[in-house]
Amino acid sequence: MRMELEKGLQKKATRYNSLLKAYRTQGGLGAGAVAGGITLLIFGVMLAIPSALIDIFIGLMVFLILGVPGLILCFVGNTKHKKRVDTYIDFFQKDTGYSAQEIHQADQELLRSDAVMVGSKIDDGRKQVIYIVTEHYFLSVWAVKGCYLRKLDDIVAAFYSNEIPGNGGYRQGLFVITRQDTKMPGIKNVYTGKQYLGFENGMLRMQRDCKNTCSEVLNEMVKKAPHIITSQYISVKGTTYNLLSMDNWQGDWARILEE
Repeated sequence: MRMELEKGLQKKATRYNSLLKAYRTQGGLGAGAVAGGITLLIFGVMLAIPSALIDIFIGLMVFLILGVPGLILCFVGNTKHKKRVDTYIDFFQKDTGYSAQEIHQADQELLRSDAVMVGSKIDDGRKQVIYIVTEHYFLSVWAVKGCYLRKLDDIVAAFYSNEIPGNGGYRQGLFVITRQDTKMPGIKNVYTGKQYLGFENGMLRMQRDCKNTCSEVLNEMVKKAPHIITSQYISVKGTTYNLLSMDNWQGDWARILEE
């Protein structure tokens, strides 16, 4: 369904004048270390105060054992988190292969009012934007790393599937394959012994409305990039391909994309 960004994320995007930078503030080892440090610090203070009422030395030792490591974790975590946020351009350049100018262009488009935001309820019940489609870019919210960003022109296939390989069996979700992916060695599909490669957003894999959400964002993508293949199973020159289970990933894609 169409929706707006969460208010906290909107404020960060306005503050930084960058949605990509705002997304990098979410998750990461630094944020986890800060949270852990705060927890230790709170426990240290809560236990040190009553202990100090009994014996000041015991209270001091309790704080040294719990509170000080908590302070150190907070400092280290904050440093790592700040670096993660401040180097967001470097991260997206390395992840996408795009120039800094192209990353800035994507950011400008993401902040425009015509950017289409599609989301759903995620596993914890919250409503959240999962996908954003702009004039030239596709963004998939990726909780751990921040975002998956690609040019629409670079995407050769994007489709809903309930056959995505993964731990514990097949999953469902939106699968994205780029031109860059087609030129890389494929990954062995442990269920079929064949090859696949691409990106999936795991945030919707348990949702009942996953298929509808994927269909909605696919419709927006092909409006701007009609070349995108939107089916997992395609037939080219009499040969049928399963894009998640191919005999020879690079060779098969070369034949599919040859003009």
